[in-house]
Amino acid sequence: MDLKFFNRIVLGPIRNFSRSNSRFQRKPNITTAGIVVIGDEILKGEVLDSNSRFLAKELHKLGLQLRKISIIPDDVEMISNEVQSFSKKYDFVLTTGGIGPTHDDVTYEGVALAFDKPLYLHPELKDICSEFYKTEDLSDAGMKLAYIPKSSILNYKTIAGSDLAYPMVSIKNVYMFPGIPELLQKTILEVGPILFQCANRFYNRCVFCNLPEHKIVTQLQQVVDQFPDVRFGCYPKLFNSVYKVKLTIESSNEDSTLKAHARLMELIPKNCIVDMDDT
Repeated sequence: MDLKFFNRIVLGPIRNFSRSNSRFQRKPNITTAGIVVIGDEILKGEVLDSNSRFLAKELHKLGLQLRKISIIPDDVEMISNEVQSFSKKYDFVLTTGGIGPTHDDVTYEGVALAFDKPLYLHPELKDICSEFYKTEDLSDAGMKLAYIPKSSILNYKTIAGSDLAYPMVSIKNVYMFPGIPELLQKTILEVGPILFQCANRFYNRCVFCNLPEHKIVTQLQQVVDQFPDVRFGCYPKLFNSVYKVKLTIESSNEDSTLKAHARLMELIPKNCIVDMDDT
């Protein structure tokens, strides 16, 4: 397809839709979150970042609105600056990566600097690390995990009422998670619902359509204008034999979501709607 034609016919209407949708601002009842992914290996493409995607989905289930994901290197100064900035902007900040015994595990140092706190040997973590690494030598590499920012909290309790074998460390509104996906997932599933509580929940519906998106912009815009408290998404699917566009309808008000979904279903021709499950 000619590039100019594609930009004018396809992207033009979509860009207009996006601009009209920019009216949505943070509402007082929305709890926000930011994720800071830490690791040179992510920035070099050596390791695929699956943690931020997992966290994004879990936080959304809990009713939090994720506002930003940042990926930064293993650099104390950059970690400090990013954490400090995120901590001021969002209700909850989650870091992932940079926790361990090696030279490039500097998350604790960076977060300590962000809040102008010294690192100190936490007595509980000292005992845990001593038992795990089978050493009493404080200079042993494994004992590095026992040095955390002063005034940090150890979060043990899980939703099942039991305790984590190794606590999740937090300070103020910053929660420091491990970078190993299996450990992060286990930790967030067990303590996330306790740590990140909010009154908000998101209600959503999906519509699958066998028309290209530029053919339904007018109908979509009508619903966007009619329901200003609802968020809409339009996601094209190229080279798919079942559907061409997935439309999402979401808000923190279930009634608004249902009404917006019903209105969209009225406006799109019945023979253009594909009956399929979102999963």
